[in-house]
This record gives sequence, C-alpha cells and structure tokens, in this order.
Amino acid sequence: MENIAKNLKKVFFIGIGGTGMSALALFLLEDGKVISGSDKKESRSLLKLKQKGVDIYIGHDPANIADDVDVVVYSGAIPPDNCELVSAKKRNIPVLSRAQMLSKIIEQKFSVAVAGTHGKTTTTSMISKMLNDAGLDPSFLIGGELNDYGANARHGSGPYIVIEADESDGSFLNYNPNIAVITNIDFDHPSFFKDLKMVEEYFEKFMRGISKDGKLIVCGDHIINRKVADKITDKEIIFYGFGNDNQVQCKNVILSGFGSCYDLYIYGKKIREVTLNVPGMHNVLNSLAAFSVAKIIGLDFVSACDSIASFSGVRRRFELKCKDPYIIDDYAHHPEEIKAVLNTARNIFKNKNLVLIFQPHRFSRTKKFLSSFCNVLTQTDVLVLFDIYPAGEKVLDPHLGNKLFEECKRRMKDNVFFVSKESIYELIQEIHNESNIYLFMGAGDITKICDKVVSIFLEIKKDQSKQVNDSNTSEFST
Repeated sequence: MENIAKNLKKVFFIGIGGTGMSALALFLLEDGKVISGSDKKESRSLLKLKQKGVDIYIGHDPANIADDVDVVVYSGAIPPDNCELVSAKKRNIPVLSRAQMLSKIIEQKFSVAVAGTHGKTTTTSMISKMLNDAGLDPSFLIGGELNDYGANARHGSGPYIVIEADESDGSFLNYNPNIAVITNIDFDHPSFFKDLKMVEEYFEKFMRGISKDGKLIVCGDHIINRKVADKITDKEIIFYGFGNDNQVQCKNVILSGFGSCYDLYIYGKKIREVTLNVPGMHNVLNSLAAFSVAKIIGLDFVSACDSIASFSGVRRRFELKCKDPYIIDDYAHHPEEIKAVLNTARNIFKNKNLVLIFQPHRFSRTKKFLSSFCNVLTQTDVLVLFDIYPAGEKVLDPHLGNKLFEECKRRMKDNVFFVSKESIYELIQEIHNESNIYLFMGAGDITKICDKVVSIFLEIKKDQSKQVNDSNTSEFST
C-alpha cells in the first residue's frame, strides 16, 4: 500500500460528490489519473467533475466499478454494507478511506494541515493563495471553493501541499504534517465525539502526530487551544492572536465594511500594516494563522501581505450574493459560527434589520446544542427556521425542528417563523422592506434556496427596470 498513491492509474470514488471527496478526485485528475465515481444524487460538485471528463454514476451498483480499477476510495459517510464497497473487497481491489488516501499523498510533499472546529476552510485557502502568489505553485485540497481559483483543489508542481484536516470523524489522525495549524477546539460533531474532553484528546493526538521535526501553529487566544498545546513539550509552537502572549500578533484592528486593517507584529516587531478584503474579526485571526506559516517557511512578508490583501474569500463564507437587497450566503451551522457571522453582519450593516434564515444541520447536533442555538439565533431581528437537514442521519426526533422553533419563539415572541422550503419565497415577499439584510445559513441545501431568492429579486428588478424603460419610451413617442 505504501506506493499506491504514486503507482495508481485508475481510481473509483464511492460518494464522490462530497466536498472532501470531490477535492481529492480533482487533485488526482490533475495528476493524470483516470477518475470515476458514484453518488446518490446530482450536485454542483458532480457537475464540475463531469465537465472535466470524470465518469459519474448516480446510484450505487457494483457494476459501476471496472475490473481494472487500481484502488477504491470511499467517503466517511459511506456505510460498511454499501454494495460497491462490499464488491470491491470481494474482488480484492485495494480499498482506502479518503483520509488514508490523502495521507499517502501528503507524504510526498512538505505538508501544511489546517485543523480546528471553525475557520479551517478560509485559513487553508489563505495559505494556499499566499504560497501560490509567492511563485511556489502549491497543491491544495480545501473543504470549500476558493474564489480566486474557482476550485477546491489543485495539483501543483511545487514542493508544498496544503490540506484541510477534518476532525469530524477523527480521521485527521491519519495525517503527519510538517506544519499543523490549530484554529480552535470546540465541541461539535456529537455523532462522533461524546463530549469536549474527547475532542481535546483527539486534537492532542493530532498535535503529537505531526512529523518528527514538525511545527505547530496555534491560536493562542483560545483557552482550550492553550490547555491542549501546553501538553505538547517536544514540538516548536508558534501562537497567534490578539493577546500580547502571542508570537504572531495583530494590533490596532479597524473593521471597515467588508474588510479590515491592522498592524502585524511578529515576536514584538512591527512588520507592516495589513489590509483584508474579507470581513470580521474571525478573518483577522485566520490571516494571522497564514502569516505564521509564512514565518516558518520564510516567505517575503511584502509578498505575503499583498497576497492576503487580494484574497477574495471562499464560496459560502459570508458570500455576498446580491446587493439590492443585501443577501449573504454562509456555511455556518454551529452556534459559535453563527455568532461570528451575526457579529460581522452587525458591524457592517448598522441600523439594519438582520433576517436570519437558518437550516439546522443534523439531528445529533441540533439536539445536543439546542439551548446554545436558541441563545444565538434569537439575537437576530427576524428569524426564519427550516426543518432539520439530516445529512445522512436517521430521523432521531421528527419534532425536534419544531421544538427549536417553539423555544426561539418563547424568547423572541415576534418575528419568528417556521416554514417549508416551498413557502419561504412567499414569506420573504410579505416581510420584505428596504431595511432588511438577508442571511442564509446552514451546511445543508439551503444555498439552493438562497440562489432562488436571489433570482426572484433580480427578476423583480428586471421587470421594474423594463416598466421604467417602457414608460420613458412611451413619453418620448408622445
């Protein structure tokens, strides 16, 4: 198995449409491999892969896997009794999980792995762009679509590879990176982790598992990060954050609209002023993580700062979909993430009504954090809730979505709605006014609903413009 990543020619992916799986498939495709795969339904990522020549099968069937396939890679969401997975094993075709396959790949380059409960995707994207702009042509595999490249993966010719290390199922323990970045450690994914203590244990194992001469980059402002990192005594650690006890630090932060600026300090020395074109204090921290990587690798900081300044963000991370009215699409699905997005929106859109349209993600997460969700969701001006997106989970409680709604309604009293996907368009038309800012949040299929709402508003504007033009033409003719 050791040389399988180098010698393989044909790869089949079970569950190829997932974010991480599609990124790995694209990476191997650009490396000259012949890729095919299956998934249960069509998606945006499948369409992109099809356009690049990947053979995609909708639905699982052992016949989908050709006899000359070198290896089958399966998603963590695929159950052990999946017919394709069972067939591959019976036919003695090598089988690897996504994390196992990725671990074989990153062994071949100098690897930077970004882990953390929140902020992984944006931080990974910033680092990838920074290395690319420095002329290092990095490889990257990201859990979201990097706006600057229109892709979530790339096979570069340079010596570096940057990956997002997903902790949700513990599979990030497969990686032994040269540099590991830890953005934060919070309790999430209760379907796998039983409590925060278990999360901390896994992150400690991940930190200990980096390469022999590897280095750690840790957000020092996060209490749990510090607690876990203090147990690692045999690795060099660079802390970043706002506090004076961080080696990489920002001072004099000014948030302005969809961006910010601050003074970057490294080991107490001011490097220069940094400008960001992505909003929020959380993105300031993400950029500090990127600069910490730049410090270790030895990048020119003028180039690094210019690169970060031109970073345009990641799809579905406070993504501006429309300006009239303002409509934001965001992947936030954990209470802490929702809180960060709401704080960012409040800072940008002062004296406006924030209309949060939220789709809870997974029954296990909603049940475990019901009270925390209520605390943060009710901080908006208008709350619209959809039912829970199961994401492959069994329906643990068909009334759980309504319970969340009832608890939020008890706290907010007014301006709380529990609607179906079909009725959201009618509701928005009823509540719309020029002061409304619409925030669509969730990790399910809510982004499709957001796109539909955007198209409706654009169509209304188009009709209004046509009426004005027709009126002007009529007056001219008269």
